[in-house]
Amino acid sequence: MLDVNLNLKKKSIAVILAAAALIITLFLSIAIASPAGITPYTSSISVMGTEDEGSQQQSQQAEQPAGVNLSEYEAAILYLINTTRVSNGLAALQPNQSLTDISRTRSNDMIARNYFSHYTPEGTTVFNIMRSCGIKWSAAGENLAHSLPADIGSPEAFMDAWMKSPGHAANILKTKYGIIGVGMIDNGDRRVVTTVFRN
Repeated sequence: MLDVNLNLKKKSIAVILAAAALIITLFLSIAIASPAGITPYTSSISVMGTEDEGSQQQSQQAEQPAGVNLSEYEAAILYLINTTRVSNGLAALQPNQSLTDISRTRSNDMIARNYFSHYTPEGTTVFNIMRSCGIKWSAAGENLAHSLPADIGSPEAFMDAWMKSPGHAANILKTKYGIIGVGMIDNGDRRVVTTVFRN
């Protein structure tokens, strides 16, 4: 009788240990499989916006939109933003290659280093980057969007998310802005879009 009870207790302990090991293994596999700084959603679209007004910097010259190299996707984002602005009685934004290059660099950095923020891991913002590139402004802003998986992040989906967010909509509809850069990077799993606005 004593042997039966001991064997039963050993089996119960073994089952409990096996269950605990399984739970720990599942937890670790989820943690390891998730890129650093990215929440493991089945699918999601996230957006962020920021602006800088009152900077002592002033725009020195109006930059010409000629020669701006936008992908088809980036051009669709620009079209949707400008359509929304015009339907709200505002002037269309002019694309700018320098701001587009900065936007692409920002999107690429977020993909490459697995984060989604207006701040790089070192604390740098788009405004720091613009200053380092010699770009001057009195009003500037940045809207971000990303999607997991990448293919759910259509231009329309991102525009819809931005317009449902008061801060993003304010950047899109700000009367002081006249110039925009759009940069989209897609690594097959994740898509990041950055738009940079300035006067």
